[in-house]
Order: sequence, then C-alpha cells, then structure tokens
Amino acid sequence: MEHKINSSKNRAKPPENSKIAPAPTRRRRQNRRPKKLQESQLPIAGTPTPARYPWKRLIANLTALSVLCGFSALMGGGAWLSYQLIVDPNGNKLVSQFVPGWSRLPTGSRDTIQTLDQIKASIRKLGFITGEPLPLPIEKSGDNFISDLLLPVMVERNVNASTVCKNPCRQIVELRVYKRVQLPDRDSEKEQYFQLASSVNVEGPAESFVIASLDDSTSNNQASNQSLPLTELRRFDGKAPAEGIWFNVSGQLVRGDKKIPYGQVVRYNPSQNHLISLLDWASVAGQPPNWQQIVKGKNPQLAIDQTIGLEPQFTIYQIGPRKFIPNPVQLTAISLEEFAFNDETYKNGLRLAKSGLWSPGLNVMRIAKGKAGQNWPAAAQAQLETIEFHAKITRAQAIASWASPSQQVLAELIDGRWSQALQVFEADPSNTHEIATTLKNEGGRIMNRVDAALRVNASDADVKAWGALIVASQDGTREAMNWLDQQLDTDSESRTRIRNLVNKLEEAVSVAQTLEDHKSQIMGSATVISSINPTEWLEPEPKNELKLTEEQVWYQVQVASFYDGTRWVNPPFTDVEVRSFPATQVKWLWGRLGLQADPKIKIEVAMANGQQRVAVGTVKAVQIQDGNLRLLAAVDKRS
Repeated sequence: MEHKINSSKNRAKPPENSKIAPAPTRRRRQNRRPKKLQESQLPIAGTPTPARYPWKRLIANLTALSVLCGFSALMGGGAWLSYQLIVDPNGNKLVSQFVPGWSRLPTGSRDTIQTLDQIKASIRKLGFITGEPLPLPIEKSGDNFISDLLLPVMVERNVNASTVCKNPCRQIVELRVYKRVQLPDRDSEKEQYFQLASSVNVEGPAESFVIASLDDSTSNNQASNQSLPLTELRRFDGKAPAEGIWFNVSGQLVRGDKKIPYGQVVRYNPSQNHLISLLDWASVAGQPPNWQQIVKGKNPQLAIDQTIGLEPQFTIYQIGPRKFIPNPVQLTAISLEEFAFNDETYKNGLRLAKSGLWSPGLNVMRIAKGKAGQNWPAAAQAQLETIEFHAKITRAQAIASWASPSQQVLAELIDGRWSQALQVFEADPSNTHEIATTLKNEGGRIMNRVDAALRVNASDADVKAWGALIVASQDGTREAMNWLDQQLDTDSESRTRIRNLVNKLEEAVSVAQTLEDHKSQIMGSATVISSINPTEWLEPEPKNELKLTEEQVWYQVQVASFYDGTRWVNPPFTDVEVRSFPATQVKWLWGRLGLQADPKIKIEVAMANGQQRVAVGTVKAVQIQDGNLRLLAAVDKRS
C-alpha cells in the first residue's frame, strides 16, 4: 500500500477510507475548558497562581534576612576576635573563663611570661612593693607538678588611725595570682616562669565599722570613715571548705588597751583563675575568723567572734550559691531577726535567744521543731544549731568554778539559771554586797533577759526577783517595788519573798558602806613566831606579800573579841567561816575587823627588863580554824 506523507506537518496521513471524527472547532474547545476548571478546581500546570497570603512571603523574607545578618555578625565577630588575639595574645583570658577547661587556649605571649624576680622588678617600676609570695596548693597537670603563687602588692602610706603598723605603713592594696608556666625551650629546673592569671584590689574596712560593736557608747563618735590598712596575708587552714582556696587579709586597730583584728575574706577559684573579696570582718574579742562545722551540711561555716566578757556572740556565715560563673559562691550570715516559720513557739525561742538567753531559747526551739515535724524549714534548723552553739558556751560558763560570787551569778543569769543564781545571792552577806555592785554595773544587759523571759512566761517569780533586784541596785527599793507592781500574775507569797530579797540587798549595801570607814577595835593576845607557812593564811587580796624585811618580825594575834561596826563579836567565830568564795569572804571579814580602813594594829611587847612597850604592826593575813580567829602581823623590831 502506498502512503502519503504530509511534509508540512511531518506526520503520516491516515488512510482515506478511515472513519475519523472531525476535529472540534476552536469555539467548542474554549467552551469546554471553563467547565472543566469549575469541576476540578485545579490549576493548569505551568500557569502562575496569584498569591492569596502576601504576609507569609514577607515573614519568610524577614527570617531569611535575619539569618543572613546573624551569620554576617558572627563572621565579623570572629574576625574581630582573631584580630584582637593577634594584637594582644592575652586577650583570650576573658574568653577562657567561660569555656570548659579542656577547650581553653594557651594564654599570653613570651613577653608576659617572667621569672619571679622580673615580676617584682616590674612591680617596683610602678611604684609598689611586693610582699612575701604565698604558695598555692600543688595540682597535678599531666606528668608535671605545678605550684602557683599568690603575690601581695603593697604600698607605703601614712595612716592617721592607731594601728599595729608604723608610719609609713606598708599595706596590701592588691592580690595577684601567678600561674607557673613551663617552656620547652628553657630549663625550668633552674628558672621558674610565671604568668599573671588573676588579680583583685583590696581595701581595709572603715575605722567606724571596726569599732561599731565595742561596748563603748563614745567609740562611734570618735571613729572616722578612713579605710584601715591591711598588713598581713594568710591562708585559712584547718576546716576551710574544700572547694576553692580561702585567704584572710588582715590588720589590727589599737583602741585603748585592746587590739581589734579586722580584715577581708578572699577566695580564689582555681578552675576559673579568679580572685574575689567576699566579706569585711572585725572581731572585738580579738580573734581571727575560723571555719567550724556549726550547722550540719557539706560545707563548714565561718565564725567571727564578737564576744564581750561572759556574753558569747558569734556571727556565723554560710556558703551559698551565686550566679557568677568565675566565682559562684557568697557568704551569708545566719540571722535570728527573720522568722523562717510561722509558729508562736518558734518565735518565742528566737526572742529568748536574741536577748541572750541561749539555753532557754534552745529548749523552746526544740519544742517547736518537734511540733513542726516534716514542715520544719532548713532556715529554722540553721537558726536552731546557731543557738545551740552559743548555748554550749553559756552552759559551760554556768557550771564552771568561779573565784567570786558576782562572776558565778553573772554566768548563771546569762544562761537563764534564775533559781541557782538566787541561791548564791542568799548564801552569805559578803555575796550579797558584791552581787549588788555587779548588778549596778551590768544590770542593763541582764534586764534585757528579764524582759524577754517575762514576755514568754509572765508568772516566773524567780525572773521577777532578779528584775526587782536590778532596779533596786540602780534606783533604790521604792523603784524596785513599783516595778514589781507593774508585773502581771504576781501572787502575794511571791511579792513578800521578793520584798525580803530587796531588803537584804539594801542592808548589805548599807553595811558595806559602813565598813569602808570602820576602824579596827580588836582585843587579843600576841605571840612572836619565827616562821610561817603562807598556804595556811588568807590574804584580803592575793598579792603574795607574806614576806618580811630584815627589820621585821612576825607576830600571831589570837583574837578574843572585835567590834564589827554594830556590835562586839566573841568566840566561837562561826559567822566568819570561809565557804565557797574565800577571797570575797576574807575581804568582807577584813572590813568587819576594821582593817579595810586601816590595817595597823597595836601590840604590847614584853621587854628584857620586864616592862611592856607598845609596838605598831601591819596585819597581813587572817586564819580561821575551828571557830578560832588569828591575825598575822609584821612588826618592826625597834618600833
């Protein structure tokens, strides 16, 4: 069969006898398309669709632009950092503080690596002086042992305040940590090389801060705001926290006959090569701060002693976290001023402790803890253990043996032992007088305890008795009874008892004033003795004066009777027996004998011709045994 090819269309022409539908006209094709679109709602491939949400395109463009700008800034910052490190090789110290240790870059250039002598010379060129370097603990790095140094930088200045430092005073103004560097091309065994790792400026506390806690109302008025010099650098040893290295930079202020230490607590963080000053401190008790395990936990606490006399007072600092990567710790004082728990029993315990009644406060706090159970907060536990720390001291003082009744009573009142203190007060007239003098001088601090105890228990008669005695010793009997009338829940029996105690105090004070002017009237017989045993005699004051000159001789006087200012006292002398406080009672007896106003005594001495002469001697000591009273007198041989 012969086929015909249409050259213009380049396709085969179908056979003539084939039945083929005629091609649709152009108009029919156009009419069908819209109908098909309406049915399928699909766009024709290759045909652009108009944007329905133009804001999405805007967001996409802005996001792409932000990412592009961020990458540009990162590249620019990297280029700048690279330039800075090229110009200053030490610049990567700042960066290295905020990256893990394994990824840190080596710091510094050869110009910043020096021997210790070179470091000292460069510091001298700046006008400063270097102190004694303090070696830091050795840490193992690879196969080498590396020991770093803490170097104090000092300056000479004149100081106006009276400190333990001669003018011009060399005082520490900066601390620097130098890390040891090993150079492969140098002999590190002969020369040790170091590089500055960290530094901190230090300045002593103001004079007013140091003496603020002195028990002297005029101290603050005479103090200035001048910074005191720091002259000594030491590392905290013993129970210091294991993390970090702790240092004490200190000085001493001279105030009268006291030396008050003060200073700053500095911590070095080896992992970040960072030094920081955390705390200013001062101790009127004269003791440097020390680390103790007072509150149970991982780290010990820093205790600063502010004790005055028998009043224990410690400021306790705990280690706490801080959001500061180079040195993420801080020291926070345990405060008894803030309530950590909403419970009245707990609050009463804190009130007692704040007034100085540590043992009663501890007992109440333990009751509050038992009531709270699992709800007892950690802050309240820290307060309880701080109170317990102080209570151990006051308890030990209260049960100790004291040389005088005033000290014994004061120690017991500080510990809140009201009844035991009253027993000492009533034991002897000599006790009563001396205690009255103590209450007059120290009554203010004890009265704070009385007020706190009565707020917790208004019916305690022993506490009221001491309140009345304190008022009586300072303002008289009438004011004491007026004070008692203002107290709640006082029954008639307690009032009568307290009135008798106040009368006894008044009588003892009156007798003591009489004895100051009372002169001796003693009758007895005198015998010369060749030697004495000093341990058998009691002196009114422990002066160890039982010695004779070459012109003196000892006489022993057997007392037959003496006038005590109100009556004649005859043997047996049972009311002059020495009991618990010999020194105080001997001094009281000395006044009753009239020897306090004048210790001279006249003694009749037999002469070789049988006549009598009157010799004047000085009574030095007394002896009391089995109701007998003897005096020891030193008499001049030619008198």
